[in-house]
Amino acid sequence: MQKNIRQLLDAMSLEEKVGQLFVLAFAGRDLDYASYLVRERHIGGFYLTDDNAATPEQAKQLATQLQHQASLRPCDAPLLLAVDQEGAWGILTKYLDLGPGNLALGKADDEKLTSEVYQMFARQIGALGYNCILGPCADVNTNPDNPIIGQRSFGEQPQAVARQVCAAVEGLHQGGLLACAKHFPGHGDTAEDSHQTLPVVDKSEAELLEQDLMPFQAAVNAGVDLVMTSHIRFPQLDSDLPATLSKPILTELLKQQMGFGGIIITDSMNMWAMRRQYDPVGAALMALEAGAHLVMLSEEHYENQSTDYKAIQKATLDGVIDAVRQGRVSETLLDSRLGEVLTMRYQKLQRPSSPLIQTQDGKLSVQAARQAIRRLRENKPMPDLTTPCYFIPLADPANQERLVNSRGIGPNDPRAASSELLKSLHGKLPELIAVEFPQLQAFLTAPDQRFADKPILAVWEDYPLPGEDFDPAQGQRLTQLLQQYPDNLHLLLLGPDYPLQHFSNVQSCICTYSSRWVSAQALAEFLLTRN
Repeated sequence: MQKNIRQLLDAMSLEEKVGQLFVLAFAGRDLDYASYLVRERHIGGFYLTDDNAATPEQAKQLATQLQHQASLRPCDAPLLLAVDQEGAWGILTKYLDLGPGNLALGKADDEKLTSEVYQMFARQIGALGYNCILGPCADVNTNPDNPIIGQRSFGEQPQAVARQVCAAVEGLHQGGLLACAKHFPGHGDTAEDSHQTLPVVDKSEAELLEQDLMPFQAAVNAGVDLVMTSHIRFPQLDSDLPATLSKPILTELLKQQMGFGGIIITDSMNMWAMRRQYDPVGAALMALEAGAHLVMLSEEHYENQSTDYKAIQKATLDGVIDAVRQGRVSETLLDSRLGEVLTMRYQKLQRPSSPLIQTQDGKLSVQAARQAIRRLRENKPMPDLTTPCYFIPLADPANQERLVNSRGIGPNDPRAASSELLKSLHGKLPELIAVEFPQLQAFLTAPDQRFADKPILAVWEDYPLPGEDFDPAQGQRLTQLLQQYPDNLHLLLLGPDYPLQHFSNVQSCICTYSSRWVSAQALAEFLLTRN
């Protein structure tokens, strides 16, 4: 530990030490409360969303004001200002370029391209004054029915995901931001969402090393700054506790066996996997004892409306302070964790400003989206789109309101992929017949023979949403269309290809591996160049 850090720790009060080990969130543009957290509760960082700053100008102002408050403290280390700009979810999606997402980048399988996309993320986020991206997602999609990872992962093959994770970390570093690999030791083989419940992955250490842990090891080898824990039980590694609270997983496996020397940050302790199982103070103490350096309390959107998040934050901070005073946790442990955190923040959180968006950013995203598109079923050739065709989005458009929820993780891009695809095709294909959702419902209730004599472009779209599915009824609607019109239906997947495994009778399919608008535009170009 550096001498000046040691001297700083000796001069800090217990309240200051505890506060510096927390990364918190706040609702809306409540700068007074955020400033209070810095000034009076001494916190070390914030998890920020569009709820806190809805425009780049607001984000820059927020970052400047928060860092100014931090600079006035005796411990004047810059705040960790972290965002989920990971390619699937993101902030300021109306203004920033998120590319086609990780799953599409993995399908493109171009490490240089992935590095450039993540460097773009870092450049744009850094220009706002934020300094940490909670990405890349190092989870391997070994379970295609995983309800929460999906497009956040680079794919299903551990070695391929590892290459992409390494490239993403290098890109973020080249762009001047901290990188955080998540969700250790892997969230890709769960059938449940830890935002809602506590999943269990019953794998041996050998299985994990061969599969889920490979991308994390690649991230460690690439010098990743932080690793985020997962709220998942791995009973063959720890029979009692989830990863976030497990010393065998965080200290023995991640630190000692895998050689990670950086900062361990918990996933949000407000997620139901934690909140429904553990007392907030007890969970924070166990996480620190297990090996975590930073405890994150994100203001999850599904909890905020039913609980007093400020009260939870206060009770947690006060509870940890009291626990140290009572001897339940040693101050020496706090000093050890905080010494590493402050060293990282003093060394790595100084960054010059840069332009927000450069002209090549848009071209880069389009290139990535194009490289990801695949023909998956070719039993029937795509129709001549210059002749009459039906364009049928399978999703209920009412669900699209959830895409722009600014609370908690996200939001998704407000431009719905199916709408962007239709917009890109409509002006160039005058014979395209758009079927609105009420018409689709009517047709499914009483089959219309007009569908039988024209090709159907059925559009499936999917989006990453915390704690919920976008529109599970799409499968039922597709099944009905296939039953009624099996010979002239062509499926366009604006998202992962995982739904296709449930529809063996689909004879023609094109997949973008992304629900981003840029992938919808790339698909339109793909279709038009073949007609």
